[in-house]
Amino acid sequence: MDIQYLLLLQQLRDAAGALLTPLMQLVSDLAASSVTIGAAAFVFWAVDRHFGGFLMLNYVGSSLLVQVAKLTACVYRPWVRDARVHPAAAALETATGYSFPSGHTQSAAAIYGSVGLWYGRKRRWLAVLMVVMILLTAFSRNYLGVHTPQDVLVSMALTGAYLWLNGKVAARLERQPGFDLPVAAAGMAFALAAVAWFSLKSYPMDYVDGALLVDPLVMMEDGFMAAGMVFGFYPGWLIERRWLRFSTSRRTAAQYALAAAALVPMLLIYKLLPRLLAALTGPLWAEFISCAFLAFYVMALVPALICRLQRRQNHPQP
Repeated sequence: MDIQYLLLLQQLRDAAGALLTPLMQLVSDLAASSVTIGAAAFVFWAVDRHFGGFLMLNYVGSSLLVQVAKLTACVYRPWVRDARVHPAAAALETATGYSFPSGHTQSAAAIYGSVGLWYGRKRRWLAVLMVVMILLTAFSRNYLGVHTPQDVLVSMALTGAYLWLNGKVAARLERQPGFDLPVAAAGMAFALAAVAWFSLKSYPMDYVDGALLVDPLVMMEDGFMAAGMVFGFYPGWLIERRWLRFSTSRRTAAQYALAAAALVPMLLIYKLLPRLLAALTGPLWAEFISCAFLAFYVMALVPALICRLQRRQNHPQP
């Protein structure tokens, strides 16, 4: 049934030609691009520290949750399961890992869902728009032929449950600030447990004409990236909460400039550091270490620079 649905959308895509595919590709990429993640970091550093932290917390945790589900289920992509499925060529570059559940849908649900939960109570139109964007992203993954309906539905359900849980955690942190230490410890333990699971579990080893159909090591990369992000996020989050506590209440041009400049090293860490480390650690651990450092950079190192800037502004040298 799921393949038949994809074939129906494929006929629609072929009939529409280049009319809808670029739009669906844009919608699909918008929630999972490095530009979007950079924008989230900029919001945290210079626009709204509390919302930015909530957004990051939702994004990194739900990403690892979905990757655990992916590497546990090990469901092949639709075109691997059925040769009649021909995904849009432009979508193949970002269709990494196994198919179930959808990582792009998780990213959309985490980012747009966070915006809707944080700001949607006072702006109902914004909450509706965020729901539409989540559903549209999920549909775009089906339209492009890279995910089945089950992939996107389960991804939305898992991410929605995780956002609900984080809402409960955030409420408890308001009442009990010291609860942040157990939260950080649990998050880091989850990351390490996930890496152990990814490394020790078995994977499908199907061969076609003597060649491995899907290489598990390639499939594991996204999982190690997500685990590294969580592992680096929580120490930075804890340091920022307890000792840094920079402010975004009085925004200045200097803080905006610092936040914009900090995006450049962030991009370099994401793009170059895994390549530099791969020869020493292997590709999987290179991704883990790079993403851990990237998350710590976002949550603690840049906030430390912002704190230093704000101290100088509040106590200028005579």
